[in-house]
This record gives sequence, C-alpha cells and structure tokens, in this order.
Amino acid sequence: MLSAVLLIAGCASEPRAPNPGLKESFHTEISANGSKRFTYSLEMAAPQIRGPYTQDPTARGGMVRQQDLARSNRGSRGTEREFEYALELKLKETGFCRDGYFVIDRVVSQLGGEVRGECRDPATR
Repeated sequence: MLSAVLLIAGCASEPRAPNPGLKESFHTEISANGSKRFTYSLEMAAPQIRGPYTQDPTARGGMVRQQDLARSNRGSRGTEREFEYALELKLKETGFCRDGYFVIDRVVSQLGGEVRGECRDPATR
C-alpha cells in the first residue's frame, strides 16, 4: 500500500514541460582567439488556422481576411518582444555574455526566430 502511494505521488509531482508548444535551442562556440559566439533559436507552435470560411468570398470573406492580417501585424511586435525577453533570459541563465553582445544575424517572425551573436566579453581561462 505504501509503495502504491509513493508511486502515485511520484507520478503526480513529475515536472511538466515549462512551455508546451515552444522549442528552444542555444548553441555556443568559443574560438581560438577567445571570442564567444552563440546561436539562439525559439520556435513557437503555429496558431490554429480558422476556416474554412463559410461566407461568400466576394461578400465578407475578404474583409475577414484583412482583419486577420491586421491582427497578425499587431501581434508581430509582441512576438518580437517575447523573443527578445526569452533571449535575455537564456543569456542571464547561462551567464554566457556577461557584458552584452552584438547581433551578427537576426530573423524573427510570428512563429519564433533565431539570433546569431557575439559576446562583448572574451572567454576566460
């Protein structure tokens, strides 16, 4: 009986995925001259696409699509801020770039993004 209770308690306390629908990766590289580079990527689950539209496309369907487009454009700034926040958290968590970084390449979209950067501080021995 005691082992059954412990088994159930152990299964109930098992950690869940921190953010379902997110895939995050952080790769680092330290070159021979001590420069530190990283690549951070974050992929968010695609939003559910509504449809099919049941109205006549010549009547109101075009307006619905324009409204969806306007909403998605408003959301892109929010997505970019969320991506920046996630990157800053990862750098703080790892302590990889203590004195900041500069961007080599950056791509951010509604579904995530990727940044390649180089730390301002050199690697220490």
